[in-house]
Amino acid sequence: MAFFKLRLAPFLISLLITVSGCVGPGNSNNSAQPSNTAMPAQNQAKANSSSEELGLLINFTLEPEDLVWREDKAKKTLIAVMRFDAEDTKKLADQLARLAPGSPYTVRVDDWFPAEIVAQGEASGRSTVEGMAFPADDFYQDPYTKGVVVRINDSDFFVIELAARQ
Repeated sequence: MAFFKLRLAPFLISLLITVSGCVGPGNSNNSAQPSNTAMPAQNQAKANSSSEELGLLINFTLEPEDLVWREDKAKKTLIAVMRFDAEDTKKLADQLARLAPGSPYTVRVDDWFPAEIVAQGEASGRSTVEGMAFPADDFYQDPYTKGVVVRINDSDFFVIELAARQ
């Protein structure tokens, strides 16, 4: 019995110290809640991959194999990067060429772009990729009514850069 009391006493003391360390002036339940003041900036910085949400902002009929996009509501701009299978790439390229001839265009690569595009931009040493730009008329939907669609050279990727008229 004395052996049991000797073992129980240190256990109870360590339990008391542990519990008392968890409850203190700085450890109330309110301090454990994250602040909502930083959330809007974090949400703006995140890229989105939802084709359904993008479909509410722009018109597109082909289903991309890979999609990532970001909207900047403050600047009233939207950038989407899409990759299509070979058949849809040809359809979109033909559709764009019917609207107007393409012109050379340089796209600034952001860190949220797909890895293949980021790597291609890093390989150029300028964090940019080259492509052919076409009017984005078929993609417009209010408020985005100006912009371009760029087919990235030597790839199945298209970058859509849209802005709202101001």
